[in-house]
Amino acid sequence: MTIRFGTAGWRAIIAQDFTFSNVRIVAQSIADYLKTEKLHHQQLIVGYDTRFLSENFAKTTAEVLSANSIQVMLCEKDAPTPAIAFGITKHKASGAINITASHNPFDYSGIKFSTAWGGPALPEVTRAIEERCQFI
Repeated sequence: MTIRFGTAGWRAIIAQDFTFSNVRIVAQSIADYLKTEKLHHQQLIVGYDTRFLSENFAKTTAEVLSANSIQVMLCEKDAPTPAIAFGITKHKASGAINITASHNPFDYSGIKFSTAWGGPALPEVTRAIEERCQFI
């Protein structure tokens, strides 16, 4: 399976392509990106929406990041993307990973990556992360 990023992240159908295994691949790719950019010493926020298994996918993401010695601030409950973006700037985090499919149908989930400025990752950032996914 090839992981392809769209606007600021990757989205797929839950249990078909959006699996715990693929979430680990994307989380590791983001961790590797942060290390390359020397941002792995700052904390990273991990949030999630109310979709099926979102909290579990967020915990899995946090575990991968923690295994890479990245300090994680895991949201205590579901949070909308704008609240997570505010948290990035408030806590001076290196960014955030939000488990959300945004506007996609109910059977989708996704991983949205936001950078230190609080907005969605630019295409060159998502391309760099996407490329790393192919080698894990």
